Amino acid sequence: MTALKNRRPLTDVNATDNVVALHCSLSSGQQWSQLVETCAGICNAVAPDLSGYGSNPPCRNPATSRLDAEAEPLSRQLEVLAGPVHFVGHSFGGAIAFKLATSERLAHRVRSLTLIEPVLPTILLERDADRPLYDLFAAASERICAPIWSGEKELALQRFLAFWNGPGCWDLLSSGKKSLLMERVTKLVGDFSAIFAERDTGEAARRLAVPTLLISGGASPQPSQRMARRLAATMPNARHIHLPLAGHMLAITHSSELNPRILRHVMTARG
Repeated sequence: MTALKNRRPLTDVNATDNVVALHCSLSSGQQWSQLVETCAGICNAVAPDLSGYGSNPPCRNPATSRLDAEAEPLSRQLEVLAGPVHFVGHSFGGAIAFKLATSERLAHRVRSLTLIEPVLPTILLERDADRPLYDLFAAASERICAPIWSGEKELALQRFLAFWNGPGCWDLLSSGKKSLLMERVTKLVGDFSAIFAERDTGEAARRLAVPTLLISGGASPQPSQRMARRLAATMPNARHIHLPLAGHMLAITHSSELNPRILRHVMTARG
């Protein structure tokens, strides 16, 4: 795991709060470059690369994982930061942010949480009405991961992108982008297995009292929309923002609209 990056000099020496932004699967910390700019001079902002992505070595062979194993390297990195922490996470990064915010090591330092369609599917097991959406998401995970185990990486990528972004997404990518994604696709096995192995999500959410902002998009797959709504309804100090026309990649596509809201949420919790 690489060192924390995207740190910017502070104009206020008292601005010791840290925004820690975690990216989605098949992305990197560079996803948050605009958020880092938004925070510049107000609070410290870092956007580490998650295991298997960005400047970290790619996963060569498929392997299962767990959220605590994914979060552990980040926990160690964050020990170098002084002051309170405000987690921001998108999709798989949202699941890791949730795990870190509820961990014994970091819970006392967390002041706020922003989760943009975090993928925590086991929250859908708490209500019978949500079970069909859990099954839908589990089936999509299996369709994506099965080809990786058999070496069919391109098929896995096509299915992954179609699920999250709609059919035809793969054909719109440049050959260079396709090659970059192909190099990282094996890690999806670990990402999906980690979120489905997580248990007691609802119980952890009910104990999480820090101000939490949940964000979802109306053009995103129904399971991810429902996860955000269920978490917002479960957490004692949460509010939910829904953008009807946004898709699952709204952290990027709607960054100009969301980043000021994220910063206001951080500053309110900081105050």
